[in-house]
Amino acid sequence: MKRPATPRRRLALLLAVIAAAALIGVASAQAGGASRSAGLELGFGGAVVADAWNPFRLVLRDVGPVTFELAIDRGTLRDGERWSVYRADLPGGSGLSVVEDEVFVPVWRSLSWTVRSGGLTIASGSVARTQADRRPLDIIVGEPGPVVRGSVMGGRSVDLAADRLPLRSAAYDGVGRVIVATPSARPQALLAAAVGGAEVVLTPSALANAELSAIIPAGGGERLVGAGRIVSLDVWRPTADTVARVDQAALLSAFAAAERISLPRPAPVLPLLVAASGYALVVLLVLRFAGVPGVTAALVLALGASLAVWTPLRPERPTIDTSRDLVIGAEGIGQRWRLHERVTLPAQTLVLDVAGWPLSDVEARLGPASVAVDLPRWRHLTVVERPRTAALPLLQQADGSWRNQGTVPLTVVVIRGGDHVDDVPADALVPPPSRDPRPLPSVALALLELVPEGAAVASDGARWFVALPSTVLAEAVP
Repeated sequence: MKRPATPRRRLALLLAVIAAAALIGVASAQAGGASRSAGLELGFGGAVVADAWNPFRLVLRDVGPVTFELAIDRGTLRDGERWSVYRADLPGGSGLSVVEDEVFVPVWRSLSWTVRSGGLTIASGSVARTQADRRPLDIIVGEPGPVVRGSVMGGRSVDLAADRLPLRSAAYDGVGRVIVATPSARPQALLAAAVGGAEVVLTPSALANAELSAIIPAGGGERLVGAGRIVSLDVWRPTADTVARVDQAALLSAFAAAERISLPRPAPVLPLLVAASGYALVVLLVLRFAGVPGVTAALVLALGASLAVWTPLRPERPTIDTSRDLVIGAEGIGQRWRLHERVTLPAQTLVLDVAGWPLSDVEARLGPASVAVDLPRWRHLTVVERPRTAALPLLQQADGSWRNQGTVPLTVVVIRGGDHVDDVPADALVPPPSRDPRPLPSVALALLELVPEGAAVASDGARWFVALPSTVLAEAVP
């Protein structure tokens, strides 16, 4: 027979329930406080474009110094894990702190992030592998109406507030269009998007802002800016797909493959075998006729000869390095891509003081301004620096001619489907084609295969430029 609960037992049970509820409340409050103290937005509105530079926005609230880590595994089942870790030590502080930057995100197998402070994880998260999508992103700012919105619904689109548009062109590497239907957008952000290669569409509500209407020709129309364009809605055609954009990734790949650093040629194998065989024969003869003292003398002489020969034959530097620039754009402004190439002769850890991403399939340690990679001996590495806005000296005139408006002479200018000119002076029109032009470098030949008809490829001896003609995007509009 079950005994009835006594008042003392009831009181103990009640106190246990209250204590458990209090513990659960404290744990929930701590977890909620931790999640509210730090938050990350990777990409635009959480949408990430794979194989492109993506912006991120880290928000910290009333926390001390923190360490932010973004870990990306781009390995395969066959090759195993390939981790690249972006790490940044941030000061934090009282109140609200916002950190914005860009990071290259490849097609990932695993992508996760953590924020640590004092050895404790105060926030963390991950992005599912199924969200690894290379398709360009369409950004909608404001409410453009059902017709315009419906024209971009076939691809990837995300709604974004005007004040969340980044101001650096690198953030728009994976963006196809930016449709602006609000007068509150910042002109600097829209110009950065166009320089990065995006198509910026301004609706009548956006053009009500005098600053926004000033960035396109008077009365509407379109304007080429960098590798993209800014166009008003009245002349924009959704059927002019973003394939009309210049494929900057393809141009960069061709540029990286052309004129790479060549590994030093090792010594021929046959002479080494002949020398080693001759030395072995000499040792046998000395051992036969001179005994142990003769062999000792031969070894000492061989060691001395090896040291003497190593001095002139060893490489001058343990690392061979070079950097090259490619600027892609129009109307005097473009997106600059800088490649850093390194060849390691002995195994070593390469550290570059730039914000970049290795093109090779290697593990890397990244930071806001650093790239570190452990490389074995005789290995080639190419690191692409985060793109940025740069001046473009070659400008197409209203009559279709080209002008070098820079302060440095151009060593070669070649138009696809047109002229080939050597030695164009600074601040001068491109003259008629050369009668006996020099052979085109391999870089120029590689880039000409990928640029549209009428585009110009030029070099000043240190940098390469791709200048787009004024009709490259207009021809895509039916």
